[in-house]
Order: sequence, then structure tokens, then C-alpha cells
Amino acid sequence: MAQTALGMQIRNLEEELGVTLLERHSRGVTATPAGEVLNRYADDVISLLNEARQAMRPFQGGTDVQVSLGLTPSIMRLVGDDILVELAKTIPTVSLRLVEEFSFVLMRLLQQGELTAALTFAPDDDPAFVRTALLEEELCYLVAADLAPPEDTISFRKVLTADLALTGRDDAVFRLVDGIARSLSMELKVAYEVQSIRAVKNLVAKGIAATIMPYGAAEGELRSGVLKARLIVAPSVIRTLFFVYPKDRGGVVETPEFRRFVEAVAQRLAASPGPVIRLL
Repeated sequence: MAQTALGMQIRNLEEELGVTLLERHSRGVTATPAGEVLNRYADDVISLLNEARQAMRPFQGGTDVQVSLGLTPSIMRLVGDDILVELAKTIPTVSLRLVEEFSFVLMRLLQQGELTAALTFAPDDDPAFVRTALLEEELCYLVAADLAPPEDTISFRKVLTADLALTGRDDAVFRLVDGIARSLSMELKVAYEVQSIRAVKNLVAKGIAATIMPYGAAEGELRSGVLKARLIVAPSVIRTLFFVYPKDRGGVVETPEFRRFVEAVAQRLAASPGPVIRLL
């Protein structure tokens, strides 16, 4: 849904209920106390709708099983089309719907019952979900081509001295980098906080900022030479990819066939261009 249309829907809902649901400010929105209460009811409604869909499956006869799989932008860029082809060959009775979002958004969609499963880098271990670690990926320091340091690597401490553009405090990359900085008694200072990978890459390409990003999220720009990547060291910035689904709504994603499909996707990611990716 477009942002303008979404904002209109929220305003209409606020007028209908006679309360303010969101507080709007320069860095986004936060829920009011009334909004938090309504959100809990919404979670219950969505959960019940999902249960109703599950209850209807025995009556669907020979129709395909529907699976909504969440992917991060970097995974979608690298293997999005391949995933659809791979599943069609592996499990022809499953109809796959792909949803591209940041890791923290995918976790919210899982909690709301809007996704069957997700490939996510979210670090939080929620007991309501089954989490299987698939691979580890080293992140890169990205800069405009004419500003790239001559060495193939750059220290983490040096990275933090740059004007950085990152994709928001809830994003897995921001939280990972901030955690490493804190462990080194350093402060992460972000010059530009933008919840858009494309906008971040535009800032970097113009030489306005640098960023920390997975190779796959900028694979096209790196291949064309618009951006340059340097591997971060001392310490490295490593994130883990998890296959996640709710414990109480496993279904087809717990079958050996679907597991083999997920493993095949991880192997394709590990074979894709970029820095070190290790299967777990």
C-alpha cells in the first residue's frame, strides 16, 4: 500500500474510534497508549483469521498448499527468482508467495500470522518460533568508487569514523553494528538514518556517505563499478541467516521436502558473488 493511502486509512480509523493511534514525528511514528491497546486486538483478530484458514484446509481437496515466505531485500536480489523455480521442481503441490521486507518487519509479520515462514537475519530468539541457523555472512563497507580506500579491507574502528548512512535502528544491520561498537566501548554515530536501501545506496553513490551493507543488497551497483566494497575486519561484522516459523503453525514447512528446499536456497546464497558466506 502506498504511504499516502496508508496514512489516510489510519486517519479514518482514528476519526472512527475518536482517539489518536499514532504520534508522528520527524523520524517516523510511534504508537500512543490507545494505539498499543488496539494493536493487541488486531494481533488477536489476525491470529484467529489464520486459524480459520488452517481449519479450512481439510476441505480444500486437491488444491495447492499456500505458503507465504518472507525474504530480506538482499536475499531477494540474489535468489528471488531461483527460489520460485526451485520450489516448483521440489514441491509442485506448494504455491509460494514471496514477501520482501527488512528482517524486523518479517518478524512482525510472522507474529501477526501474515507469513508462514521467513528467511531473516533478526537476532532475537523468541520461544514462540522455531529458528534454524543456515549460514553466516560477512558485511561490507560500501563507498563511492572514487572514495574507496586502496586496501581490500578496512578496520571496524576506521568504519565508525566515516559519515554513515544506515537503514534504521530496528534493522538487523544497525543493531549488529551498534552492538559491536558498544563491546569496543565506542559510539555508533549515524549521519543519515533512512529506512530505504535504495536511498542509502543513492547517498553512497553521490559520495555523501558510506554504509555497512550485505554484498547482495548492492550487487548490481558493485558489479557496474558505481560502488566499491571493502571487507570489515578487527572485528568482522558477521550476521546469521535463520529460517524461522511459528511453533504452533508449522505444517508444510516442517516436512522433509520443504527442509530440503530451504537448504537448497542456503546453498545458492553461499555460492552467490560476494564476501565470505559460510553454511552452518
